[in-house]
Amino acid sequence: MSKEEKVDNKKQMLVDNYERQRTEFVQRGYRESSEVFSVAKANAMVFVTSVPVAAVLLLLWILTGRGPLWTKDLNGFLLLVVFLVTAFIHEVLHGVGWSLGAKKGWKSIHIGMMWSSFTPYCHCREPLEPGKYIFGGVLPGAVLGLGIYLAAFIAGSSFLLWLSLLNVVGAGGDLLIVWYARRYRKGYILDHPTECGFIIFQK
Repeated sequence: MSKEEKVDNKKQMLVDNYERQRTEFVQRGYRESSEVFSVAKANAMVFVTSVPVAAVLLLLWILTGRGPLWTKDLNGFLLLVVFLVTAFIHEVLHGVGWSLGAKKGWKSIHIGMMWSSFTPYCHCREPLEPGKYIFGGVLPGAVLGLGIYLAAFIAGSSFLLWLSLLNVVGAGGDLLIVWYARRYRKGYILDHPTECGFIIFQK
């Protein structure tokens, strides 16, 4: 079996699990609301969600005089490589956050790769309460974005500054999903296996 076939089979298993749970919720009398959107929309909304946050953090850095924005010894290629590594860590942090709220813990978490765009992703196989879903949604941006920014601010490191800003921008899709999820206090959120967003079931 080729790698592509294995990936397709795994994705089909995730989709089948998703559809099975949707059917079970409907049969139990739950009302379904969809908050699913395309990856293209998520990428476009970065300019509304995370870019303004990154701009505020950059302005704060400049106004407080924490250090230079760029230095001669700052290696752009190394910055890119480290950012790509944190892109994978980003998805692991989603998994960590969601696993804390999942009955089966880490067994409910799937981390995969969209080979067409060479983009890692994380999916939770079981439904979560809104607060627990939101926690897993914001965790990567909080740790890799704001956390690294705090370290950069303390150390005055321009390398950490740009790494943090890249991670803040990279969390733009997460912020969009969390913005939709914040409207719900009760119910069960089912993460979509192939698109950005979720479906929530409420009585």
